[in-house]
Amino acid sequence: MTHLLWLLPFVLVFLSGELYPATFRVEPLMFAFFFSGAFLYGTQLPGSKNFAVAVRQSLTLIAFLALIYGFIAVLNYGLALRDGNREVDTVVTWGFPNIRYWSHLATWLIPLFAIAQQSGSLSRLPLVRALFSLSGAIWWWMIFTTSARGSAVGLIVGSAVVIVLFRRSSLDWLRVVGKQLLGGGFLWLVLTVLVPWLVFGSADLRELRVHSSGRLPLWQEAWEMSLVNFPFGLGSQSWLTHETITEAYELSNPFAHPHNMYLLWAAEYGWISVAALLIAVFGVCKSLVVLSTRLKRADNSDKVIVGLTASVVAAFTHAGVSAVFIAPASMLVGLLVLTLFSAHLSMSSEISRGCGYFKLSIQSLRLAAGLLLVVCSLIGGVWMSEVWHYYEDNMLDRQTYQGQGAIYSPRFWSHGDFPRQ
Repeated sequence: MTHLLWLLPFVLVFLSGELYPATFRVEPLMFAFFFSGAFLYGTQLPGSKNFAVAVRQSLTLIAFLALIYGFIAVLNYGLALRDGNREVDTVVTWGFPNIRYWSHLATWLIPLFAIAQQSGSLSRLPLVRALFSLSGAIWWWMIFTTSARGSAVGLIVGSAVVIVLFRRSSLDWLRVVGKQLLGGGFLWLVLTVLVPWLVFGSADLRELRVHSSGRLPLWQEAWEMSLVNFPFGLGSQSWLTHETITEAYELSNPFAHPHNMYLLWAAEYGWISVAALLIAVFGVCKSLVVLSTRLKRADNSDKVIVGLTASVVAAFTHAGVSAVFIAPASMLVGLLVLTLFSAHLSMSSEISRGCGYFKLSIQSLRLAAGLLLVVCSLIGGVWMSEVWHYYEDNMLDRQTYQGQGAIYSPRFWSHGDFPRQ
């Protein structure tokens, strides 16, 4: 529970975003509700009688749904071959734009497939373990086929962190992830390379890029924005409405936001948001060190916390090179993962209550949660009205999209092409 106080400055920064004289007042509260809701609810879960069963069932459901998604991706692949389309990378995840949305789901979920295979509610059945292994292999195949660099970088960093933190406790999880990775590599070799070569006489592989894909002008523009009103930023969604600062951004082909969540927050909410995030990260790391020490002393291999830690670290790392964390699908999945992650941190805090700087009783935490619920209820109606106004603004934007011949997309992908003055 002590990690909640480390999170408090981060939430307060977003709440203070409501004080900016900006047109949009929806997003600051959304981030505040998202992070505070996940961690507050997570602290209450361990107190329920069937918490462990619910976790195992959630992991099983996630793995089965991901398997269905994977089967549909294989179906799309087969239809592409039937239609004579060699560029299978553009169809397996429902088209090229969706690669970006899907890749962050992969970053969140792939570490969980290994937990489901080991600790899911049906993991004792050999057939179920085989299906979960296949699910992970298919998702790794999609990563290789679409060259999802952000996912790969995030998963590598997440794996490295759990190795450092949990040492021997992470070996079982790493072994399962490695087998799924090898399975994905085998599927890539067969489905992406061998089969198209046999059908078309050549394999049209997606290029593995090592450059920034046009991100540097965006990062430079966001950096300069963050210095204009240092350290408080220019306000929510000011990226869409601000006057261009750098010549490189003005001369480039602008697309969406800076593709770096932390630079985007620095530009709009100020560097105080990044500093507050670092405080929260420090508090979480402190709880993880306490938990990992306890596992080492007990010679216990807690696969669930290992996988959840890898998932969270990978997702926040991926957000630094693509920022798809703030896409709706990613935040929906992230809400579940962060809640489970917070629940396991709370369990470690209960066992090692005397190891933190802050000591909170159950009654104090429930009182704080109750007060927060009252506050959220009072401002919820106002917030929903702002959501409706935001929806109406976006309906007006649709005319601009249609006029430019572009698809109608949320802020992450195309919305930044059409800033509203």
